[in-house]
Amino acid sequence: MPTGKPTVAVISYHAPPVLNAESILVWKTLKVLRTWFHLRLVTASVPSADTTLSLPDDIEVERLPTWMPSAYKPRRALEKMIGRFADEAWLWAKQAPASMNLPVDLLYSRSQPGASHLLALRWKLRTGRPWIAQFSDPWAHNPYHAGRTSRRKAFDEANERAVVAKADALIFPTKEILEQYVHLYPHVPVADKSLVLPHHFMPELYPERVERPAEIADKLLFAYLGDFYGQRSPEPFLAGLEEALTARPDMRQRVAVEFYGNVESKFEPLVARAPIPIRKGRVSYLDSLARMRQADVLVLIDAPSATGRNPFLASKLIDYLGAGRKILGITDVEGTAADILRAEGHPVVSPRDVDGIASAMVALMDAYQRGESFSVPVPLAYSSEEVVGKLAAQMERLLGETHMK
Repeated sequence: MPTGKPTVAVISYHAPPVLNAESILVWKTLKVLRTWFHLRLVTASVPSADTTLSLPDDIEVERLPTWMPSAYKPRRALEKMIGRFADEAWLWAKQAPASMNLPVDLLYSRSQPGASHLLALRWKLRTGRPWIAQFSDPWAHNPYHAGRTSRRKAFDEANERAVVAKADALIFPTKEILEQYVHLYPHVPVADKSLVLPHHFMPELYPERVERPAEIADKLLFAYLGDFYGQRSPEPFLAGLEEALTARPDMRQRVAVEFYGNVESKFEPLVARAPIPIRKGRVSYLDSLARMRQADVLVLIDAPSATGRNPFLASKLIDYLGAGRKILGITDVEGTAADILRAEGHPVVSPRDVDGIASAMVALMDAYQRGESFSVPVPLAYSSEEVVGKLAAQMERLLGETHMK
């Protein structure tokens, strides 16, 4: 498909119509990146019931089989078994896509999972094309994967070392993750070939106006959009809410809470014991943006880190920024997420500080009682146009350096 644009092969296990955070980031990135490049996406053929996100027709898509059962429980069982010694998508990454035989100017791989980088590494070694590897989270040294077997850790470390060494450029979402990689690989010029780019939002996806249901039309609405799983628990928020409503009993009938996303079964009793009934549900990505616009206060809840410095950047936080609503950041007080929130005027409280969470909620209740607006300016520095534009510039620089050799 001749276009006159350089061709970029995008390798990402997750892509639409799958509905998860990485797939959504891929969707937003490619929709903007196609302005500068002809895109050829290699992704996984994964069953999904979601049809709300579709890739533009001018993006070539090759879907490779995963060799996994389509039914959820058998698939999860097999993934768990493979995950004891290798990346869960390792079988997918062992394939040779037909796209590998076509001309391409640059390779661009994304994780999670790390298997996307493994496929890109083989492509790099075979063709010598310039390669950018982008990480949404740490790979081999993710602090929340401490329970992995020694064989799995060795697998991840060996492959991450190879990827970091062979990639021509690396991209991380936070300076904390970049610093981690600089420390882990002192013999690789990680800092020299790395760029920190945050996640991004598309302003045009948010509705201008949203109408609330009558039963919550006159209430202060707190909304959390995302899943509760692993160490990401609703407990800090619910404990703070209980304390805040004890301090302000007059607000008990004026506050509403919504959770949209999957609540892991171990957290269901916590939610059931909440001081007020919580509206729950699951929605599509585009509907989640409308729910964000509908809320007064958007709640970010990150799992507390062992160090008190959060290395992660949740993509939902950036989507929250695009909604133009006040945000209650329940996250470590050090780290990129806290820095962004404070810079935009939003409160930040540690997940371990229930009293601080309650105080922040009481302040928001007081502001609501005073009739203050909960709309805030939208920081366009985190828009897809701005962030993906910087990614495109990095690609063009790399292509220019390649042509000069």
